[in-house]
Amino acid sequence: MTERRRKREPLLKQAGWFQLAEAGSVGIEMAVAIAIGAFGGMYLERHVTHWAPWTSYIGLGVGIGAAGLAVVRTARKFSARIEAEERAAGQSHESNDDPEVR
Repeated sequence: MTERRRKREPLLKQAGWFQLAEAGSVGIEMAVAIAIGAFGGMYLERHVTHWAPWTSYIGLGVGIGAAGLAVVRTARKFSARIEAEERAAGQSHESNDDPEVR
């Protein structure tokens, strides 16, 4: 349990602009993944398989799959960050809600 907390502590300490830049880079990562998949499929079609247009479609599908994985990975990372922030906020609220203090 303490090991999981150690992994999440750096997420809370990152600067706000770094978090926004990380989220913004997903679009670039998606475009690059799709382009590499599509152009890789076209290259394989012309120089290796000659299965027009199926190899290009397969390459495009691989690129779209890689882009989808990038989105899922980023979504999981940000949901973990949000959970950690909510937990930290919940713990601070619980310490302020002592019935003896009222």
